[in-house]
Amino acid sequence: MTEPTRGSAVRRGIRQFSTVMVTVVVGGLVVGACLAAMIPGTVEIATGHRYTAEQIGELSALAQPSTIYFADGTSVMATLGLQARELIRNIDEVPKPVVNAVIATEDRSFWNNDGIDLGAITRAFLTNITSGEVEQGGSTITQQLVKNRLLTSKRDVNRKIKEIEDALRLNKKFSKEKILTEYLNTVYLGSNSYGFKAAAARFFTVCDDGCPFGPRGKRLDELTLGESALLAGLISNPEGNSPFTYPDRAIRRRADVLRGEVEQRYITQIQADEANREPLPTQAPPAESRPADFLTAEVQNSLLSDPRLGNTEKERLEKLYKGGLSVYTTFDRSLQDAAVRSTSNAKPQYGPDWASSLVAIDPGSGAVRAMVSGQSFLDSQTNIATSDDGRQTGSTFKVITLATALENGYSPQDVVDGSSPCAVPPFQGFSVNDEPGTGNYDLWGATAGSVNCAFVRVATSVGEDKVIAMAHKMGILKTNLQPYLTLTLGVFEQNTQTMASVMATIANGGTYHKPYVVQKVAGPDGTVVFDEASPGVQVVHPDVAACEQNLLRHVVVGPEPHTGANAEVGGHTVFGKTGTTDERADAWFIGATPQLATAVWFGNWRGRVRGAGFGGDSAAPVFRDFMTNALAGLPDIPLPAAGPVCARPGALVNPLGGRIPVPVFRRP
Repeated sequence: MTEPTRGSAVRRGIRQFSTVMVTVVVGGLVVGACLAAMIPGTVEIATGHRYTAEQIGELSALAQPSTIYFADGTSVMATLGLQARELIRNIDEVPKPVVNAVIATEDRSFWNNDGIDLGAITRAFLTNITSGEVEQGGSTITQQLVKNRLLTSKRDVNRKIKEIEDALRLNKKFSKEKILTEYLNTVYLGSNSYGFKAAAARFFTVCDDGCPFGPRGKRLDELTLGESALLAGLISNPEGNSPFTYPDRAIRRRADVLRGEVEQRYITQIQADEANREPLPTQAPPAESRPADFLTAEVQNSLLSDPRLGNTEKERLEKLYKGGLSVYTTFDRSLQDAAVRSTSNAKPQYGPDWASSLVAIDPGSGAVRAMVSGQSFLDSQTNIATSDDGRQTGSTFKVITLATALENGYSPQDVVDGSSPCAVPPFQGFSVNDEPGTGNYDLWGATAGSVNCAFVRVATSVGEDKVIAMAHKMGILKTNLQPYLTLTLGVFEQNTQTMASVMATIANGGTYHKPYVVQKVAGPDGTVVFDEASPGVQVVHPDVAACEQNLLRHVVVGPEPHTGANAEVGGHTVFGKTGTTDERADAWFIGATPQLATAVWFGNWRGRVRGAGFGGDSAAPVFRDFMTNALAGLPDIPLPAAGPVCARPGALVNPLGGRIPVPVFRRP
C-alpha cells in the first residue's frame, strides 16, 4: 500500500504549509478554549512548532483471545477470550476493497495528512465552542488510534488537544501502513468483535467441501465489496448499525459507505448497486469466547490451575483470555470423534438420562487422547470424566488389589475361598453377600470371573492399608479411601480419567504418568511457555505388571468363566477388567494395549439410578467399538511373558493376613 503520486514538489509544499497551519489552528484551539474557560493553564501547544517521534509512548497492547488446538497443531478446537480479536501482522494481508472502504468512510485525506485533518478540526472546533462542550471530534484514523491506544476515554478539550499532539507525533513515528494496520486491529465492530480480521471470521462464513466440520469464518481476502463496506460502516456506531439487531440501519449505513467509495472513485456506481443488493449476515456471533464443550472447559481448568502460566489464578486468567496464547492439547481429533461415536452408538439406548463416559490415555506419557463426559454440555457442565464426585468403580478396583497382592509376594496360583457370604473377623458386623460364589479359586479364576468374596479375602490378607497405598501410587488422588471390607469392590467413587490412568500404569510396565490434556503453550510471539514432559514414576515392579497383564487377559478371553468377553478387539491383544456396582447403577470396563488405555463408564448421569446393567454387557461393547477404531492400522503387540511373578508357587490365602505355604496345584 503506497501513497498516491501527486508530484513530490507539490506534496512537499502542501505538507510544509500544513505544518504551519497546524500550529495556527491548534494555537487557536487553545485560545478559544481558554476564552471559554474550559482548559485553563494550557499554553504549551500554542508555542509548539516541532513534534518528534521520541515524545510519544508505545501503543498499549491489544487483548487477544487464545487459540486451542488439537494434538495435530493445526485443527482449531476453540478460542477463549474476553475480546474476539485476531491480529493482522502486515497491511499486505488486507485486500484493497477493505482499505478503500475504511479510508473513504473514516479519513479521506489519510494518505496525505500529517495525522490530523485541518478542515475537520476547524469544523469540530467551531461546533464545540458554540455549544460549550465537545460534540464533534473531527478525528482522523491516526487520531482515533491515539484515542484508543494512548489516551483515556475521557472527553474534554484538554484530552482533545493531547490527541492532536500525539497524532502529529505518531504520524512521524510510524509509516502510514503501520498506522492503518494498528487501526484495523484496534477498532470495535460490535458483537464482541475487535479488529477487521476477527469481525470477518465471526460475521461471515463459508462452506468448504460440503462442510464436514461445519462452516468456517471468512478470511479478509474472501470478503465481498458489500461485506467490506458493511464492516467499515460499523466503526462509528458498532451496535447501533449492527446487521443482527438493526438490519435496516445497517443497510443504510452500508449504502453511505459505498456512496463515499464512488465519490472517491474507488468503485463504480454499478459495483455499488450490486454490493447494496448483497444479503446481510443473520447469525450473530457469541458474546464471549468461553468454553462451550467439555474438552475446552477441561483445557481451561487445567491452565487456570497451572502455576507455569502465572503465580495466581487471576494472572493465569488474564493470560489465557487476553494474552493471545496458542494452546496445543493432547486430544487426537480422530480418536475424539471415534469416542463420541462409540459412547453414542454402542451404549445401551435406555433414554436421554443414560450416558457413557470414556477416557483414553497414552500409557507411555499420560497424554489424554480422547475424553467424553456423556451428557450434553447444555444439560450439565459437570464433567463425569474428571469430576471430583466420580462414580463407584465396582470390580475395576480389583486391578489395584491384584497389583498390591502380586507386589507383596502373592502368586496367581494362590488359592482363596470365594464362598459367599463372606465376613472377616476384624470387620465385625459386616459381610458381603451379593453373589453365588462357592468353593475355592486360584487368582486366575477369581480374576477372570470377578469373584467378589475371593477378592475381599485377598484384600484383608495383604492388608487394606497396603491396597490404599497402592491406589494412591497408581493415580487415585482422592483421600476418601477407607479400609472397609468392601474397599476392593469399588464402593468409593472415582472418575473415568482416574480409572483409565490405573489401567495405563499396568499397560506401561508399572510406570505411572499423571494424566494431562495440555501438551504445549506458546505466547503470541511463538515463545514456548511450557512443553509438558512427564518422566513417570515406577510404582509397580515391571514383572508384576507383566504378570497382571496376563491375568487380565483372561478376563477377556478365558479359558475360565470370564466377564469381559464383549471387550475383545479383533486383531489386538487387549486386557482389562469389568466393574458393576450395587443395583447395577454403574457399569464399567477398563482395558488397554501398550498403545492405549481406555476406561468406560455407563449409567444415569443425573445420579445413582438402578438398571445400568453389568459392566461386561453395558460398558464393554463401548470399549470394544472405540478400541476397534482407535487401534485400526496399528500393529498388535503381544503380551509380555508372564514371567517370574506368575511362576511363583501357590499357597493358601489367609483372610486374616498372609499366606499359608502348602502344596497347591500350579498351572502350566
